[in-house]
Amino acid sequence: MGGGATHRPRHCLKIGAQALVWGAAVRTWRGRYRYRCALSPTPTGAIKLSPMDLNLTDMAAVETRLRSLAGPSQDVRFAGRVWLPDVPRPIVLLLPDLSVRTTVLQLDQFPAQAEEQEALIRWRVGQEQLVSLAGAKVVWQSFPSYGAGDQGSHVVLVVAIQETILRQYESLCESVGLLPQEVGVASFRLFNLWLKAAGGRKRVGRDLLWVSVSDGGLTCFVMQEGRLVFVRTKRLSVDCPAGEEDPGSDVANNIVEECAASLRACSEHHPGLNVAEVVLASDSPFPTLEEALTRELGLPTERLDWKAVERLGWIHDGGSLSWATLSAVAGVI
Repeated sequence: MGGGATHRPRHCLKIGAQALVWGAAVRTWRGRYRYRCALSPTPTGAIKLSPMDLNLTDMAAVETRLRSLAGPSQDVRFAGRVWLPDVPRPIVLLLPDLSVRTTVLQLDQFPAQAEEQEALIRWRVGQEQLVSLAGAKVVWQSFPSYGAGDQGSHVVLVVAIQETILRQYESLCESVGLLPQEVGVASFRLFNLWLKAAGGRKRVGRDLLWVSVSDGGLTCFVMQEGRLVFVRTKRLSVDCPAGEEDPGSDVANNIVEECAASLRACSEHHPGLNVAEVVLASDSPFPTLEEALTRELGLPTERLDWKAVERLGWIHDGGSLSWATLSAVAGVI
């Protein structure tokens, strides 16, 4: 998102209420990309997701799990000698959707400089009273507008993170020798992964609903005529444990209901909306969810899976292939 580093880190940490996920990327001498993921369950109750209150309720317990997951700090060596011991590793830090607030801006003009971009975003968000930016760090991503009437317009996905929450996560990382060089949100990285693998401009020609289910929350993107026009994140009213083979019909029904509510809310502001398909990403297998979305919404449903990573030329190099680890690979691609 806005303000990211020029050289992308090779490691990604995705933090969730139920698991920590570690992803590593390696480029071989032949130019091929390989990835490896690992997952560690978090102690029960150690992380409680909120966009306003501190998330880490047991920092020491989470730190112990993270230290074991990420491994020891690294030394800089040259000619057999250690020149810089315990150098912090730069990482991409992905936060849970339920720990941030998001909104979408439609802008006629968007400056080139990051400082001017942030000033414009803060002014517009404040003018329209979309989300509270008091005490918040703002990160953003500019999406291309593919619609025929969008020449010169800009769609910006804005994420507001409370500084106190972000500092707590950064402190956790620094305690085990990790340096967050980029900060993002899990679902949004998954959306970018899907968009790259699906063909970009060609894939968003029709109106669609993109759904991410992770960490007990639901995030919906709505694309209309190639433009991102709507985003909504909602805590599910039914517990949805990550990694379970089938969290149950109650969870699936809750997700379908919230997806339908998101489409109704979007249609109020965009009456010409004509969603033709659903794309689903999830940290659990959910074997019944695709069928439920297709049946209840009357729309064909596609699942984001590991084949998307393969289509981009990346090769699995060991470690976990759990559904919950896909976002960590998205963080380094």
